[in-house]
Amino acid sequence: MKIQLVCGLLCVALVYVDLQECHALNPRKSLAQYSRTTWNQQDGLPQDSITAIAQTADGYLWLGTNEGLARFDGYEFTLFNDVTGGLPSNAITALSVGPDDSLWIGTENGLARLLKKKFHIYTVANGLPNNSINALCADHAGNLWIVAGARLAKFDGKDFTIFEQEGFIFRTARTVYEDPRNVLWVAGLEGVVRFSEGNFTPVIKEPTLAGRITQLVADGQNNLWIAGSLGLVRRSAQGKIRKFDKRDGLPDDFVRALWLDRDGGLWAGTNSGLARLDGDRFISGGPTELISSLLEDREGDLWVGANNGLSRLRDDIFTVYGKTEGLPSDHPNTVFEDRKGQIWLGFHNSGWALLSPNGYDMLMSREGLENEEVFSIRQSRAGDLMLGTRRGLVRMRGADLKTYVPVDEFQRKQVFDSLEDASGRLWLALPRGLGELRGEKLHMVFMADSPEMAVVALYESNDGALWAGTYGIGLWRVQGEERRRFTTDDGLSSNQIRSLYQDRDGTLWIATYGGGLNAFRDGRFTNFRAKDGLLSDNISTILDDGESLWLGTTRGICRISKQQLRDFSNHKIATVLPTNYGLEDGLRTPQAAPGYPIAGGGTRTSDGRLWFPTTRGLAVIDPDAPRPPAIAPIVHLVDVTVDGKPANLSHGVQLQPGSKRIQIRYVAIHLSAPERVQYSYKLEGLDTEWVRAERRREITYNSLRHGRYRFLLRAELPGGPGAEETYDFEKLPEFYETTWFRLSCAVAVLSAVWGFYQLRIRQLGHGFALVLAERERLAREIHDTLAQGFVGISSQLDAVAMALPPDLDVVHRYLDLARKMARHCMTEARHSILDLRASVLEGQNLATALHSGTQTWIAGTNINVRVDVSDPQDAIPDAFKHHLLRITQEAVINAVKHAKASMIWVKLQTDARQLHLQIIDDGVGFEQFDAFSSQSGHFGLIGMRERASRLGGELRLISHPGQGTRIELTVPLHE
Repeated sequence: MKIQLVCGLLCVALVYVDLQECHALNPRKSLAQYSRTTWNQQDGLPQDSITAIAQTADGYLWLGTNEGLARFDGYEFTLFNDVTGGLPSNAITALSVGPDDSLWIGTENGLARLLKKKFHIYTVANGLPNNSINALCADHAGNLWIVAGARLAKFDGKDFTIFEQEGFIFRTARTVYEDPRNVLWVAGLEGVVRFSEGNFTPVIKEPTLAGRITQLVADGQNNLWIAGSLGLVRRSAQGKIRKFDKRDGLPDDFVRALWLDRDGGLWAGTNSGLARLDGDRFISGGPTELISSLLEDREGDLWVGANNGLSRLRDDIFTVYGKTEGLPSDHPNTVFEDRKGQIWLGFHNSGWALLSPNGYDMLMSREGLENEEVFSIRQSRAGDLMLGTRRGLVRMRGADLKTYVPVDEFQRKQVFDSLEDASGRLWLALPRGLGELRGEKLHMVFMADSPEMAVVALYESNDGALWAGTYGIGLWRVQGEERRRFTTDDGLSSNQIRSLYQDRDGTLWIATYGGGLNAFRDGRFTNFRAKDGLLSDNISTILDDGESLWLGTTRGICRISKQQLRDFSNHKIATVLPTNYGLEDGLRTPQAAPGYPIAGGGTRTSDGRLWFPTTRGLAVIDPDAPRPPAIAPIVHLVDVTVDGKPANLSHGVQLQPGSKRIQIRYVAIHLSAPERVQYSYKLEGLDTEWVRAERRREITYNSLRHGRYRFLLRAELPGGPGAEETYDFEKLPEFYETTWFRLSCAVAVLSAVWGFYQLRIRQLGHGFALVLAERERLAREIHDTLAQGFVGISSQLDAVAMALPPDLDVVHRYLDLARKMARHCMTEARHSILDLRASVLEGQNLATALHSGTQTWIAGTNINVRVDVSDPQDAIPDAFKHHLLRITQEAVINAVKHAKASMIWVKLQTDARQLHLQIIDDGVGFEQFDAFSSQSGHFGLIGMRERASRLGGELRLISHPGQGTRIELTVPLHE
């Protein structure tokens, strides 16, 4: 038995839709095919009943309720009422947006204006004719037209003008409206009038056509639409009247709201739901609800204010068909296009159906096929349709149905898939394995290892091989007599195969459960998993649009270019970046993978469209259809708090010293799909790169250093436009972080260092004076004791020598030795006295002391001396000068005594880091081996090295017999 049902709405499934210039909702879709999202009190609305809707230029959606005014940013609602927002009443009756972006709010107890985040209240005390506001209309010139009570008034920003009965034809006004040509219309109990050049002209005197008038709208053909309690009236530009009611498709005769979308489509909200004008009839659909307000937002979505909440109707890239569109079920298993271009559907529990431009045919038979589960649909070479069902293989030739039931030892009758190959062999995918049907006899090619590991998918590759995917034992390849099984041991990522497809390049693509996507080429498997970037590891459908693969998964549908997959296989990229589609793209469920044992089930039809079975309808997309340009979101800084207290949102704000926790909340308004907005931010002065915040809309900074900062926020849609917002602020420093405090501290430190330095200088000077005094005392003691004693001993020895007879040679020899020793000791004592007194340095600088000292040390000789001292000498510490003088003295005296020199050079040079002293003579020189050893008897040289060591320097001796002597001293200088 064949029953044909005509469904006009379903014809859109077979019609190409050009969306290039479409910005409003697609009028070719049924109302149920728009994505519908609903918000109510549980989501933050102050009340479920919406009385008015408006959108301001900043992107916010404003909702009037009987419990106050709500602002919606796509994420959350912000409430304004007579307590928190300064409204005259919580009962909102009307909303209108002025050309200056001011929001006018009508209430039951006065008028409010929201401008620049401030409310201004107007009542009868300010000139209103009545505090009860019924309708508002802000015209193009900035005037506000008000229906207050039953009277019409105009507010020009300063004064109210009330239109009295004498100059106005209405006893009772109901609504006011300005059309796109800036013509003002007013409706009331007496009809409809047009306001022009200060005069009201009646245009309709039969208000009973619409009953109590609720709203007016003018379309692009200059038709005026009047909504009321008795239906909808259209007045043409020529004055012709046409009435619409339930007989014309309206869900109810009481029309409360009208909206003309940007493409000229007329929408009507009634007491029993929503309707859209299609030709001369209205098409309705969706829930039965009382609709009081309608609005199309900047992104083309339609917002519906009803008595049970707020709804958004969105036109998505996927179109979904189910029971609401006339299909027998919401659970399709498979889609197939035959050679005639007819599209067949197989369902989980409702048999199969044939789609056509005029609707669909649901096929039923005496075998109960209408309630049968259809797993797959194929076509033989002869044109017969072959259906794999729960009760066997159904073969359809014309109107005749023939069923083959392959019962096994477990009484299983299912045929999951069937395929007639190029040679005419008919293969069946069965619970027990792969079978070949020869006439009425079944020959098993291979058996499954267990009853649960069935063959579910069949595919014939370009080389004529048959591929059989199983649900547990991997992938089989059958060609001629060859049988080969591939499992995870051979490189497959999973042994649960769900779908097979070979592209034009010869790559066999394998969808698995638990293992993602596999590619088989040149005898090697390549795996693509969720960890590599895919949407899911559970894939059931593979479709190809030529450039990309489309994968139906348990988490939605993902699109990935084959070039990316090749680059990943060749290790050119580390991850793949697919485009993922879900609920926000029109799918009614992300479950785009029918359950076991369904193998794939999707298809690409000859017109290029892709069909995906889901668990809540059939999802269809045309990948080549142009998309309307995306609109960039509008970015706002919601608030800034500093240590929990609100801060000024104006730029250049200064935060007080000691501020610790700075929190910035922001939002990007994209009402169509706020979940798609991706955020990035950067704080100039702290961050060097952009930081991804994903969908987070709040950032906190703790303990920022003082200074100037700029917070940059970027919001963008994936693959679409973006927008930015900035916020400049300065954190003031603590008093100890200010420049003046640091300068003061620097001055104090320098003063302390200078004072310490002066104190140290005085201490050193005092110590040096004590040392000099002690040295002078020792010099006097040596002079008065040792030196005088040696002089006395020498005199006595001279007297003894004179008294002894001349012939005592031995005695005279010892006396001469004693006299020499006494004279030597006296000389040493005198040297010590000179060393202690350092008379040449007293009152002189080092250069003068060297000049005068060398002249003294060579006195009585024919030796010439030359002294070269470089400037400056200020870097030489005073403690160094005494040792430098004594080293020079010892070297010069040694040259005088032993070198037989004719010339002595003394050179002293200083730079920023070192001091260099050289004493050079042109004497006889000597062998310098062991010159600094105590056994050599050169105690003067040893003393010179010891002094050099005290200075932290290095003393070098350079001398050879007959070549003179050079003594070099290098001493580091420290500031």
